[in-house]
Amino acid sequence: MKYQKTNNRGMTFPELILAILMLTAFTGVTVMVIEYTSRFFEPLNEGAKQDNIVLEEEEEELTDMLNINYKINTTFDSVIEILSEPGIDKDFIAGLECTDNPREKWDIPSIEEKAIPGSYKICIKPTTSFPESSLSELLNNEGDPGIYILYSKPEGGVSFKATPQRRIFCRPKPFCKKEP
Repeated sequence: MKYQKTNNRGMTFPELILAILMLTAFTGVTVMVIEYTSRFFEPLNEGAKQDNIVLEEEEEELTDMLNINYKINTTFDSVIEILSEPGIDKDFIAGLECTDNPREKWDIPSIEEKAIPGSYKICIKPTTSFPESSLSELLNNEGDPGIYILYSKPEGGVSFKATPQRRIFCRPKPFCKKEP
């Protein structure tokens, strides 16, 4: 037994046929699962085109929901950066109405002209639980900064093709501190 010679010449023909059949079956099942799951993503891309979302000519490829959400969130970042500054009066923010063009209606020049897709509007509301104190109270360490909700709402209602988004932020920025 110590010097037993093994005679390994590879797979036999039936083993080769069985291995090829197993590989073919595995590949077929994988392709079927991928095709089935890809059907769930088609309505997101096709739905934006059917809703006639108005985008700039050079940005026509931005018609799927992921890119629309990215565009809205980028606009949110710009709006929050401007409105969280202490030089902006809280009464100015309270008077802002929902708009699809914050550059013109809210007088924020750093935002693109068509920053919000045509089927959405963005709005800002102060929270009632955490209202902003006056600037003089904040400077005397007697008041608290305010918490605001910036949100987008689809004009045609919520569906799988149009979803609302929101962002909560504190303002004025220098008075928003993190508690340890």
